[in-house]
Amino acid sequence: LVIAWERLYSSEWQALGRTSVDNSLNQMWMSAIFELKPNLVDGSTEIVWEWYIKDHLVQDVNSSLENYGIISEHPELMDVNCGTVGSSGGPGGQANADWMHFNAINYNPQLDQIVLSSRFQDEIYIIDHSTTTEEAASHSGGNSGMGGDFLYRWGNPSNYDRGNSSDQILGDQHGVNWILDGYPGEGNLILYNNRHSNNTASALEIETPINSNGTYDIGSDEPYGPSSWSWIHGPSSSFQTQMQGGAFRLPNGNTIITDADDAYIFEVDQSGSIQWSYEHPGNNSMIARAQKYGEGFFNVEQITIGDVNSDGIINILDIVLLVNIVLGSDANPAADMNDDGIVNILDVVLLVNTILGRE
Repeated sequence: LVIAWERLYSSEWQALGRTSVDNSLNQMWMSAIFELKPNLVDGSTEIVWEWYIKDHLVQDVNSSLENYGIISEHPELMDVNCGTVGSSGGPGGQANADWMHFNAINYNPQLDQIVLSSRFQDEIYIIDHSTTTEEAASHSGGNSGMGGDFLYRWGNPSNYDRGNSSDQILGDQHGVNWILDGYPGEGNLILYNNRHSNNTASALEIETPINSNGTYDIGSDEPYGPSSWSWIHGPSSSFQTQMQGGAFRLPNGNTIITDADDAYIFEVDQSGSIQWSYEHPGNNSMIARAQKYGEGFFNVEQITIGDVNSDGIINILDIVLLVNIVLGSDANPAADMNDDGIVNILDVVLLVNTILGRE
């Protein structure tokens, strides 16, 4: 999954009901998601699924447009006039037309759903991935029956007129992800909240109001719950980053947290006690976010020699890919048939003999 932008100029964003943008470029960047399927044989890439936020907007300023509606009655849609466009300059300070600034994406295969984090709107969103591309551009279809509309959103209910600034919890958050099955808190969401309180950060875990149908409960005229978090580390000035950062639950119930611009990684238990930490040396170092893997995660013994494209079958496709490697493409440990540390024509001969049953 890849997050992208679609550039809209004045006539285009005005046709969607946006009243103004605050930048000299006269542009508004609409976020999109592409699901890419790489072809390991010829190096090509196919787009197999697409989602565009411009298909899921509502506005209350121009009744002649199709997306006109009362904002509070449509929490499944994004108010096209919410927030500013380009006034802050964005990360790095350069002029741009970024509106949502999605900075994290995570996929849940059990739910077939995607969660996104919008830094500029101080909110997270869940959408249905089970849709076709056509359904993703609509308001119906998929497991949810809601097409590509928001199934859930959280962090800043004033964005859909079901709260005010006192109800806002998220600020410039990053790294949202589902806690994996079998881990303490499984199925909950966890994230790094950069601006939790003033200039202090926190790691937050929330339990979403998901129901048996895979959609999310919301009361009439109420924002999506929960009203607070189920676990928090912080807020604390001892870890705070102006950009990026992440929080991930570990199998033992601990949480690994990254303070990006200080290049500081630390692991805390459920009570908040630090169990492990690492700080990268150097004044200009930065670590966007980090995860921790068990010792057997990168077990090289799982490689099947000869299965160069890792499809579970040794056949002519592996020969084609191996030839490409010999001709200068990236190396692959499964391609070193004779285990001599070099991938060359001898490995091609051995692989052909393997397929023919001579080895």
